[in-house]
Amino acid sequence: MLRVFHHYFSAKKLTFFLAESSAIALACVMGAAACAALFAPAGTQPPLSEMWPTLLGLGAAFVVTFQFTLYLLDLYDLRIAAEDRERGYRFLKAAGVTAMVAGGVMLVVPLVLPVALPPGTLLGGAMGALAGTLMVRVSIRALVGAPDTVLLVGDGLKARAVASAIEAGGEGSYRVVGMVDPRKANEPLEQLASRLNASYVVQAADDMRGANWVESLLSCRLQGRRVYEAAGFCERVLRRIPVQFLRASDFAFADELTVSPLRRALKRAFDILVASVLLMLAAPFLLVVAVAIKLDSRGPIFYRQERTGLAGRSFHLWKFRSMRTDAEKNGAVWARANDDRVTRVGRFIRRTRIDEIPQVFNVLMGEMSFVGPRPERPVFVEQLKQQIPFYGLREAVKPGLTGWAQIRYPYGASVEDARNKLEFDLYYVKNGSLFLDVGIIFHTVRHVLLGRGAR
Repeated sequence: MLRVFHHYFSAKKLTFFLAESSAIALACVMGAAACAALFAPAGTQPPLSEMWPTLLGLGAAFVVTFQFTLYLLDLYDLRIAAEDRERGYRFLKAAGVTAMVAGGVMLVVPLVLPVALPPGTLLGGAMGALAGTLMVRVSIRALVGAPDTVLLVGDGLKARAVASAIEAGGEGSYRVVGMVDPRKANEPLEQLASRLNASYVVQAADDMRGANWVESLLSCRLQGRRVYEAAGFCERVLRRIPVQFLRASDFAFADELTVSPLRRALKRAFDILVASVLLMLAAPFLLVVAVAIKLDSRGPIFYRQERTGLAGRSFHLWKFRSMRTDAEKNGAVWARANDDRVTRVGRFIRRTRIDEIPQVFNVLMGEMSFVGPRPERPVFVEQLKQQIPFYGLREAVKPGLTGWAQIRYPYGASVEDARNKLEFDLYYVKNGSLFLDVGIIFHTVRHVLLGRGAR
């Protein structure tokens, strides 16, 4: 794992992404140049030096278009990418979308800019980009290697919880090779780790009293293996902090929680900038939505609801009204799939997240940040604080319009969902930065385009 501005991300995925970018660009330029030479009438082939700007622009266009389409189809999830290598369904779908988009762009560009593509250039670039991507996808295992092996020190509930988290969120990059209690093992831990060729050794025992394990873990570290406690492993590798492994000292001694005035000012400026741009771009469309809501059902256009924010302070969150006015006549309840309280227009704006856009006013007023844990209703907050340890830590930062939990976990409507989402929120509370905020906003675009996580 690599770490940039407190945020951990996969070195394997970065290697794969950069290798594919290079392959697409190089193969696209070579294919375009070859086809331009092949299709050009005799004696009219322009010098290669004059074609370089066009070829490089074409390569860049295919890199951005192809890789963004692959990203939308989850083909940078290494597990999905490896499975799709056999069938190729998602890859072919991405190739078709890219060909249509690139073709349309190249037909429009000459009408807007003084760019003339030599005959055959677009065809050659498309074929080259396809060949470059295919070459990388076929050799994915050679590029990223086999899954990293994990030896879990422990064989109880805690170890099984880590194993389940790896299976659910490891994206196929990690594989558990053993769960062992040192008190019952027939060989020293460092020898077992060596025999299993474990890349990671994770202390995940429910109770280590009576086991001589610290020296063995140190030996594993000196052998060059990565040694972590369960919480540290989940934070670094799975980018979530499981509540059942968390101790108050993990946050009390965390330097990352110290936010300088400069960092706080930069985040506020970032919030105002992003919220203002979103509001300006969406303003004409919001008028159409407001009229549709008014025509569809009786009641106000906007819905104002009390939520819990920074340091437990309450504020009123703004949304487009998507439910009937009597939706909560019997009290507050969790939203659910296919909720019959939702209006016809409401169903569309909830699925596309348009109902959330008025929250930019909360961001501009300083009650929310653009990125942060989703604000919850006070009545639910009090319940969840009693049922979920450390739930109140979400209030250490401003709530957000989007967040790490929103892009990593599907919509939650139960206490168990709230517990799982809290693990991602805690990761953001501890490791949040402008770098992570930009990444979250980028991922949010995909969720909005594909209608994920909405009810």
